[in-house]
Amino acid sequence: MPKTVLVVDDDDNTRRFLTVALEENGYDAVTAADGDEGYQKIEEIMPDLILLDVMMPKKTGFSLFKQIRRKEEFKDIPVIMLTGVAGVLEEDDAQAEGDTFESPFDSIREGLRRGIQKMREEGVIRPERFIDKPIDPEELIEAVRGIIG
Repeated sequence: MPKTVLVVDDDDNTRRFLTVALEENGYDAVTAADGDEGYQKIEEIMPDLILLDVMMPKKTGFSLFKQIRRKEEFKDIPVIMLTGVAGVLEEDDAQAEGDTFESPFDSIREGLRRGIQKMREEGVIRPERFIDKPIDPEELIEAVRGIIG
């Protein structure tokens, strides 16, 4: 019986891309367009793994992740967090080297650091892995196989 992966991402193209990559490699893929829908799907299907976008409307990936980890029956479901922020931040850092102005991404970077720090302080165990967008399908499948087989 194939393992089920829940893909929670607000971008239609990303959900379709990940669904194809997963299904071509023998996994069942179920999708959700935001954190609220993602939580409902977790309750319905108890997935073997969750691919969770960090930046989403309604409920961020960090908020959903903390909600999952606090619920006894869901706390052991492995999570891979997907982020498009790291690449933007690296590009911004490269452009801003030597500049003294405040980067427009400083607030995003600081918000992510605060979110991760708050999870640590609350004792929330970090996700199994972070994967940057754009997602390399081979890297994704390797990570999924490493976590759930």
